[in-house]
Amino acid sequence: MNKPIATQPRSSLTTLIHNGERIAAFILIALIVMLALINLPYAPRTWFDEGSHLHVPETLVRYGVYADISSEGFRYFGPTIGVGPTVMLPVALVFAVVGVDLLPARLVIVAYLFAALLIFYQLARRLHGGRLALLTILLLLASRTRGFEGMVEYGRQVLGEVPGLAWLGAGLLAYTVAIFQPAQRRRYALLAGVGFGLALITKNQFALIVAPGLGLLALLDWRYFRVGDWWLRLAPPIIAGGMFAGWLLIMLAFLGPADFSANLAKTRQAAGGAIFVFDLEATLRAGRYLVQVYGGLLVPALLYSLWRCRRGGAAAFAELAPTLLAVLWLVWYLVSLGWPRYAFPAVALGAPAVARMIADLIGWFWQHRQPLLAGVAGAYLALVIGFSLSLTAQVVFTPDDSAHRMAAFLNQTVPADRIIETWEPELATLTDHTYHYVPTELLDRAVRQAWLNGPPVAYDGLAAQPQYVLTGPFSAYTSIYSVDALVREYTIIYSAGPYTLWQRREQ
Repeated sequence: MNKPIATQPRSSLTTLIHNGERIAAFILIALIVMLALINLPYAPRTWFDEGSHLHVPETLVRYGVYADISSEGFRYFGPTIGVGPTVMLPVALVFAVVGVDLLPARLVIVAYLFAALLIFYQLARRLHGGRLALLTILLLLASRTRGFEGMVEYGRQVLGEVPGLAWLGAGLLAYTVAIFQPAQRRRYALLAGVGFGLALITKNQFALIVAPGLGLLALLDWRYFRVGDWWLRLAPPIIAGGMFAGWLLIMLAFLGPADFSANLAKTRQAAGGAIFVFDLEATLRAGRYLVQVYGGLLVPALLYSLWRCRRGGAAAFAELAPTLLAVLWLVWYLVSLGWPRYAFPAVALGAPAVARMIADLIGWFWQHRQPLLAGVAGAYLALVIGFSLSLTAQVVFTPDDSAHRMAAFLNQTVPADRIIETWEPELATLTDHTYHYVPTELLDRAVRQAWLNGPPVAYDGLAAQPQYVLTGPFSAYTSIYSVDALVREYTIIYSAGPYTLWQRREQ
């Protein structure tokens, strides 16, 4: 008779907590859908990287060739290097069904965004429980900083970061299941390898971190943790590396001219010199970004997670996997060009560690009867999340249709058979015109010049006297066209936001 009376309050409290988690999850889902879909074609404004990626599926649908394109012909090694077929082929399929346009392409990436958030929820839930998994997702949504994009913005553009993160999360989730369930270890070790391999194919820069990270995890498990077996240690890196090497071979041998050595040289050139820079100013710039993200909590949280993992055991090794990858990513980021997009995977991988650290800190303060400090820690986290979400909301609720307005003017005014000189590839998805673009091999030099004050890039696209020149944010950023020559030889016939259409004067 006493048992129901004794347990009733606890049962009611448990029910209340579970109901609260359900309500929080429902609110979070509504927030995700709103942030992902509102003003999708216009926020953020489409730009150079997105446009260059869209060229590949558009060219595949229109001409049956997996390549970039310019007026002089196909360009095989450019955007096809940085982002793989796991993005290009789904977008091409959507283009084939509904037509070439920006909105359906972005919807493909939004689907990847939903998948990535769900996968990371499941991963964080297995590592830290349901409530911290919800906090992890909230942190991912709040990964934006002033002036630099985060999870939501990357998940609304045709870029490789969020799709790559979705596959990387899938690999980590399978890896975690393999750690905790020895009876199914072989199956999930194989699935982990496939997930990691698809991540490397999706975003080739991931190979710099994931491949050595998996090798280091195998070494640490063998020598210290001893929770896995050789299936767990060897299958993921071997499968992932084999898939990535196989895709590179296919691309070099079959998706370009029949000159393997020349294709390899172009691939190295397209990969660029921004991967390893070792420039003090770039390192300082990277450090300034890391101080901003998650309100400065990312690096302390990763160090705290490493400290937690010292205890050993399956739970510690599972927590170590995303933490170690994030730490390696940040080490590389500090010697790279310092572009915040390079650090984004580490920011995402560090979200569960930030959630764990702040929860433990609040719990420690509360346990030691310091409610004021616990409240301060909670308020700081709420402030960080609220500020970041407000920045994201400003982007989502401030649409910019300047690219669409310029495209509409081109469609109405410029004959479709005229070649337009430009370095704004995003306009090709919105119009049917033929464009001539700056050669791909100048991209790395132009970016280094803009970021590191390198030597000017020698390109005179106006020497051919094109009838039309379209300038915009990227050509202005790289100063690729001579403003003096434009003013001297051309007349502005239309402007929309950062875009300007110039027509050559009659001589």
